[in-house]
Amino acid sequence: MNTLTGPRPRTGATAADIQAHYDIGKDFYALWLDPGLTYSCALWDGITGAPGNTDLLAQAQHAKLRYHLEQAGITAGSRLLDIGCGWGSLLRTAVEETGAGRAVGLTLSADQHAHVRSLGLPGVDVAVQDWRDHEPDDGYDGIVSIGAFEHFTHQGMSRDERIDAYRSFFARCAGWLPPLGRLSLQTIALTDDTNHEDSVPDFFAREVFPGSGLPRLSEIATACEPYFAITRLREDGADYARTLRGWSSRLFQAREEAQRLVGPDAYLRYRTYLRASEIVFMRQASTLYRITLRRRPERRRLGPPSGGQAFPQ
Repeated sequence: MNTLTGPRPRTGATAADIQAHYDIGKDFYALWLDPGLTYSCALWDGITGAPGNTDLLAQAQHAKLRYHLEQAGITAGSRLLDIGCGWGSLLRTAVEETGAGRAVGLTLSADQHAHVRSLGLPGVDVAVQDWRDHEPDDGYDGIVSIGAFEHFTHQGMSRDERIDAYRSFFARCAGWLPPLGRLSLQTIALTDDTNHEDSVPDFFAREVFPGSGLPRLSEIATACEPYFAITRLREDGADYARTLRGWSSRLFQAREEAQRLVGPDAYLRYRTYLRASEIVFMRQASTLYRITLRRRPERRRLGPPSGGQAFPQ
């Protein structure tokens, strides 16, 4: 249920923006993602070999999912919220391997929603819903958000506007968690040497994430401060370059089937985006952060975010 009244100012990608990228067809993505359809940076710690190898890619993606569940404190019987749940690989891992008692996934993609529902996972609910509109009956023990944070602002916003939008997100998450509850966040971000006016943000907004904008680490830290303490930070841009290399190789190997499914123009657009994105990460013009945040016992007095929700004192 949406408790907001009147139109909400646009602060990031719309459902149409998300669907323009993610709803091109599950069968197309299945050609080059891992078997679990995990469309985000893998975790390659200790895994050697060609990233396009199906078994190795699946192993690295599974390691990433387990990492985030552990960082969010999800154990047997836990209640999990997955913001930006994709095709459900984290939800599936949570209930089948970790034993989560209830797992809720939010997505703006109709295709992803339909796929997750088709899995028939016990204890899993999925909704086509913006996190701003999420009003759960009960709270959660832990929250994971992988690859969604990039969509919460758009490129034309000022730094203060971005921080305000991010702070609203952290306020909502804090309101759903108990004191000391954890949020595990994964996001692409700009490095300190990259300006929002440079070609890299423009490339991502135009070719990869329509209606979206990449954050900086300083913006995330400032926005979360009233509600969360950052307890762990990993910078894994090299992991994303390797993941993209694997995806690109797999897409090239499946080029004939890919062109049959989506046409030669869409195939070329995705192939170019994957190769260009790999170069961006190799140049360190953008990076990948995995951030563990712990909810503060009480909110710090830094002023409420616009449209946000302060957690109970």
